[in-house]
Parts: sequence; structure tokens; C-alpha cells
Amino acid sequence: MPLRRKKILALHRWLGLLSALFLVVLSITGLALNHTERLGLDGIRVKSDLLLKCYGMQGQGDLKAFSIHGNDTLTHLGDQLYYNESPLASTATPLAYYSGENFTVIACPDHFVLLDPAGQLIEAIETDGLPFEKVNAAGRSPEGAVILVAENGLWKPDNEWLHFNPYSGPYTVKTLPAASLPKNVSSAILAHHQGQGLSLYRVLLDLHAGRLFGWGGRTLMDLTAVAILLLISSGLTSWFKKSRRA
Repeated sequence: MPLRRKKILALHRWLGLLSALFLVVLSITGLALNHTERLGLDGIRVKSDLLLKCYGMQGQGDLKAFSIHGNDTLTHLGDQLYYNESPLASTATPLAYYSGENFTVIACPDHFVLLDPAGQLIEAIETDGLPFEKVNAAGRSPEGAVILVAENGLWKPDNEWLHFNPYSGPYTVKTLPAASLPKNVSSAILAHHQGQGLSLYRVLLDLHAGRLFGWGGRTLMDLTAVAILLLISSGLTSWFKKSRRA
């Protein structure tokens, strides 16, 4: 047998072996997805730690907790802000907080979150409608006034946080003190973050498309498709040559 033909047969064999596993996955997931309603895949919830980690929903290592109002905590997980275990608003990691007589303001890069004295949400104000689009830091002037450090300069809010005036002068950046979360609070936050888990339908659909493992999974599925096309092409070519010789 010519050396070139041996190489082609070896390549054909290895492509077949490598693509067989992915073909099995595609076949099983495809069959299941075709019978979603009958199998009730939407109603089956999955809470595997491995799958939650793949979807960025595990969250425990991403908890950022800060002290506020003495014994209370301010926690950021994912894009959600929590006061103790109660969700407040979808925002970036908080920078500082300022307590007034009637409300407390939590300064975040993209929002100002206003709380009443009991820690209940009053309003979350987006910064992109203000004289600045993003706050990089927050602090105090020597006189005790709140100073916001934005990309387009320094700004000083009034007592009601309705108007913001340019500021020039010294200031000291204020940061939130880190805190340790009580077990019951962290458990409640993680339960809210994870919700009821993932639907089996979504997991099978992402596994079928290769999205479950990010760009690597999609690349493997793409390579499998290319391998199958090469197998079909080389098989048809070999069959055609044999039929001509016959």
C-alpha cells in the first residue's frame, strides 16, 4: 500500500475516533432536546457546584462584604448589592457610604443607592444622567464635605444629593471597611444569587452547542464538525475511486 494512502487511512481512523465521543454527546443531547416537553426539561433544576461554577453562579469566593451602620453589612456579589441579606440594586462594587439625617447614600461607580434609616431602599440613581458618567473614588474635604472623584474632575453634592458642583481643593479618599459575614447572611445571599438553580434544558442546550465550556467548548464542537466533513469527504472520495476502478 502506498505511503500516502496509509497516511490518509490513519488520519481517517484518528479523526473518526476523536469525533466519535462528540458525536455521541450531540446525538444524546439532540434527542433529549427534541423531546423537551415530554421529558419536562424546563422543570428540572440542577444545582451542581461544577455547573454553577461554569455559569459563574457559585459566587462564594466573589462575596465582598463591608461594614455599614455599625453592626450591619453591605455585600456585593455578581452585579447585585445587598444590605445584610436583602437585595438592594444591580450595581458595581460600592466605594463609600454617607449617612445623613433622613437617608444614607451608598456611592457606587455607576449608581447612588439611597436608603432610609431602617436600611430599606429608597431609590437607585444612575450616574450617567449626572454631570459625570462614572465615579472612581469618594472622599471628604478638610471641612467634611463629600467629594466625588470622577473621570471629568471633582464634584461636591449638596445635602440632598440633587445638585453637584465642581470642586477644587484638597480631599481624602474614603473607603469602606471590610467585614466578615455571618453564616446565615452569606447563605441567604448565595441562595438569592443562585436562585432555583439551572434548568436541565439550558444545560443540555449549551452542552449541545459547546457553550457550556466557553470558547474552548465551542472550538471543540467546531473542530468536530470540520472533522466530520473531512471524514465524509474522504470516505466519498475513496468510494468513488473504488467504483471507478470496478
